[in-house]
Amino acid sequence: MLKRSRRLFLLVIISGSAGMGLHAQQRDPNQPRPTPTPTPVIKVRNGPVVTTTREQDSAGSPTKLPGIYGQIRWKKELGLPYDASQVRAPYPLCNIFRVRITMQDAGPAGSFGSTRTLGDFDLSGNPVDLGEYYACGYGLADKGLLPRNRTMVVSAELDTRVLRGRENGRWSVGSDALPPPGQQRTIIIIGGRNAGITLSENQTHATLDFEMLYRPIQAPPR
Repeated sequence: MLKRSRRLFLLVIISGSAGMGLHAQQRDPNQPRPTPTPTPVIKVRNGPVVTTTREQDSAGSPTKLPGIYGQIRWKKELGLPYDASQVRAPYPLCNIFRVRITMQDAGPAGSFGSTRTLGDFDLSGNPVDLGEYYACGYGLADKGLLPRNRTMVVSAELDTRVLRGRENGRWSVGSDALPPPGQQRTIIIIGGRNAGITLSENQTHATLDFEMLYRPIQAPPR
């Protein structure tokens, strides 16, 4: 009888402990649920993903690698080149830009020489969200083809082969997505500097950034 009483007493203790453990694991219904961490991307309606700076620190290639790097930015109110409410863009948005890097070769005395293209390429991917701006990065890595101590000229333009007439038409999403009469979308260098870049053995990395904005249409030379 004494042994049976001890066994019953132990069973009561074990059952109570298990119940307390189960109760401790249950969430208090009066406590608020934790807020999930948002995914760091921004979707422009039904359009492509625009990455944030938390995913990509800049729109250009990794800093300080040998070569020429930079970005083309534009204010968000200028919009995006597709109607996001009707159709998804058939291409990565940064494909609307082209970057060219050229160098002037010396010619015979009294001549201007010839222009040699070192890099002529389309941008790729989708824009980075930089707060007030969208930005697309470009980069020409130095693989032994970029000269030293020679001036190279970097230029950027809208790719008419991709836009097919939309380069100065109405874009979407932005509040100022159509150039005013007499103006067009133009890409300029940021900071008022010229387009010349020179690399050396001690300075193998260079950056040049551009901005797309509206500018008066220039009359063709007579």
